[in-house]
Amino acid sequence: MDQAPLDLFNPQAQDAGSLEVLCPSQAELPDLLQGWSGPRPLRVCSGGTSSMAAAHNQCTLDLRPQLNRIAWQSSDHSVWIGGGCRMGDVLQALLPHGQSIATGLSGLPGLGYVLTGGMGPRSRALGLAIDHLLEIRGVWGNGEEFWLQRHHDGDTPEWRALCGAAPFLAVVTEVRLLTHPLIPLWVQQCHGPSDALPDWIKEAEASDASISLQWHWGDADRVDILRVYDQDPGLPGLERIDGLHQLPALVVPRPGADRVHSEVVGLLGPARAADWNDCMPLLLDYMRRRPHPSCSLSGQQLGGATSLVPSDLSSFHHRDAVWKPWMTAGWVAGDLAMRQRSLQWLEELWRVLQPLCPGVHLAQLHDHLPFHQRELEQAFGGWLPGLKSLKQKYDPAGNLPTL
Repeated sequence: MDQAPLDLFNPQAQDAGSLEVLCPSQAELPDLLQGWSGPRPLRVCSGGTSSMAAAHNQCTLDLRPQLNRIAWQSSDHSVWIGGGCRMGDVLQALLPHGQSIATGLSGLPGLGYVLTGGMGPRSRALGLAIDHLLEIRGVWGNGEEFWLQRHHDGDTPEWRALCGAAPFLAVVTEVRLLTHPLIPLWVQQCHGPSDALPDWIKEAEASDASISLQWHWGDADRVDILRVYDQDPGLPGLERIDGLHQLPALVVPRPGADRVHSEVVGLLGPARAADWNDCMPLLLDYMRRRPHPSCSLSGQQLGGATSLVPSDLSSFHHRDAVWKPWMTAGWVAGDLAMRQRSLQWLEELWRVLQPLCPGVHLAQLHDHLPFHQRELEQAFGGWLPGLKSLKQKYDPAGNLPTL
């Protein structure tokens, strides 16, 4: 089995001091998991963007070296994507075929983007990434191989679990995903005063599914806006791009002398523009008291096609969600006091947003933080006991992160 140094996009994971990095093939994974006696849980790296792609004194399965196949299937316009592929690479591989998939705001995340739901600027028109999964192949935490197909297994608890909660149960080595025709998009980038955010939210909630709003609140008094249109609205100042592979960044990171570590918590909530307006004084206060400039609040719009799939067909429980705000707590690497202040700031901000956004989107795992159980309950709701039963069946030793 290959071993290699871990090169990660996420600075916190990169600096974690991983005990060992393993690069298994599809054939090697079953024996590795079945006979695993090292530190638990194992960490899994697909794209390297998560803060827990590696952890101190724990071992990481790096899927990128050996599980990086991208194969276009012209017969039904689908694509095979290996567990170690980044979404940006998939978009590039599909360009010659005039096809695309509904990726997020960045091309850096790996297959975990899909397996935890998968939402982005075209989700309102196309749905979540998990809604387009056709086949899922991998190895359960106990070392048992599986190969599930939507047309055959789509109504099973196992399929439902893998579509949104896979990282707790299995190492997914490959999926087959339905693609969509590559179409041009029109983007609008602007910024404005932070107290105008409720107005942008209200306008977005009244728009049709061909338009999506993304926003980033990084400075206390300014919000950055990215609108994406599936059709040319004929408005001045818009940029035409050929597809999501050319999507501009929502916010450009500022160069700084300090190396920054961070944690991100994603929330989910329905259309409630008026309530955002009521919360603005408190939100403004918290944004002005950020412990570090990298602390921020961002959001992206859902609804439309994401709400059309019944909630019991996947582990994405909150099909009524129209907004996914995410909170970022950042601190100078190694500054434990600032880390504590930033995480406390995040939890206090979370309490303000809780009535607006009662759900959680587990795009990143936080089994190392005290609010992990709260996240699980708010992410999976009444489906959590079913997931725990599957965990006991397929990963009783706890080789993968706990539920």
